[in-house]
Amino acid sequence: MPTAKVSKRKYISYLLRFAVAGTALYLAFRGENLKQLTDVLLGLNLLVVAAALGIYILSQLIFVLRWYLLLRVQDIRIGFWPAVRLHFLGLFYNNCMPGAVGGDLIRAWYVTKHTDKKLEAALSVFVDRIIGLAGMLIMAFGCYWFIPVQGRTERFEFSYDIDLLQRLIQYRWVLIGIGAVLAIFIAVLLWTVKGQAHLSRLSQLVRKHSADVLSKGRNAVRIYYGKKLAIACALLLTFCCQGVFVIGLWLMGREIGVKAHMKYYFIFFPISWLLGALPISVGGLGIMELWLKDIFIRVCAVSSKHAAALALCQRIIWLLGSLPGVVIHFIGAHLPKDFSIDYDKSIN
Repeated sequence: MPTAKVSKRKYISYLLRFAVAGTALYLAFRGENLKQLTDVLLGLNLLVVAAALGIYILSQLIFVLRWYLLLRVQDIRIGFWPAVRLHFLGLFYNNCMPGAVGGDLIRAWYVTKHTDKKLEAALSVFVDRIIGLAGMLIMAFGCYWFIPVQGRTERFEFSYDIDLLQRLIQYRWVLIGIGAVLAIFIAVLLWTVKGQAHLSRLSQLVRKHSADVLSKGRNAVRIYYGKKLAIACALLLTFCCQGVFVIGLWLMGREIGVKAHMKYYFIFFPISWLLGALPISVGGLGIMELWLKDIFIRVCAVSSKHAAALALCQRIIWLLGSLPGVVIHFIGAHLPKDFSIDYDKSIN
C-alpha cells in the first residue's frame, strides 16, 4: 500500500479522534462556569497535588515491576530502569497521543527490536495489558459488591433506559449503510484483479509465517500458563498500582470538597480507565471526563462544579506524570544504546 494512502488514513483517524474528544469535552463541560471551575482547581493545596503526583509516579513504578515480571517469565532480560524509561515513554503516548494503545506498541517495538524473542516480548506487552484490564474490572465490580448496604448514603441507581430493539430501529439506515459498504468492499476484493492480487499476497504471507508464529505463540502461552504464581503476583501488583493511584485521586477529591465514599472512587475511576482504553478519542480525552462527572453527580450527589473539577484532576495528574516520557524521548534515553536485553548484565 502506498505510503501516501497510509498517511492519509492515519490523519483521517486522528481527525476523527480529535473530533470525538472535542465533542465529549463540550458535553462534559457544557453549562459550567469556567471561572468557578478554575477557582476550584487553583484552590488546591500544592502539597496535596504534589502528594497525588508522587503517588501516581509510585503506581507507575509498580506497573513497570509487573511488566518486568512478565518479561522475566519469558526469560527476556531487561534492566528495571531501562524498563522504566520505556514505560514512561509509552505513558506519554498513552496519555497525550491519539489512541490508548500507542504506548503498548512503543514498548513492544523497542523490546522486540532488541531481542531474538520477538513474539514472546510482544506477547508480554499483550498479557500485561490483559492483566491490567482484568484488574480494573475485578476492582470495580469487587468494590461494588462489597459495599455494605447499611453504609450506603448515596443511591447507586441509574436512570438510563436503553431499549436495544428501539435503538436498532432508530439507526437502521446507519446499520444498513455500514453493511452495504462492507458488502461492496468484500465484492471489490473478490471480483477485481487488484483485489484478488491483494488477497493472494495476504494468503501467501499468512502461509509463510503462520506456522512459526503459532508455534512460538503456543509455547509462550504455555510458559505463562505454567507460571500461575507469577500471573497471580502480576494481578496483585495490578491491584496495588491501581489502588495506590485511586487513593491519590481520593485525596484530591477531599481537598476540592467532593464528599463521596472512597469505595466509589474504586468503582468509578477503573471504569473510566476502561472507557479511556477505547481507541476512539485522544487518550480517552472527554470520554473519561464526561463519565466521571455524570456518575459522581448521579450517584454521589456531588455538585456539577466539583464533579467536573475532580475529573480534571485525574487528567492533570496524568499529563504531569507523562512529562518524563517527553524528556526521555528528546534526550534519546529510550534508544538501544541505553539498555541491553537477553544478556546477564544489563546496562542501567
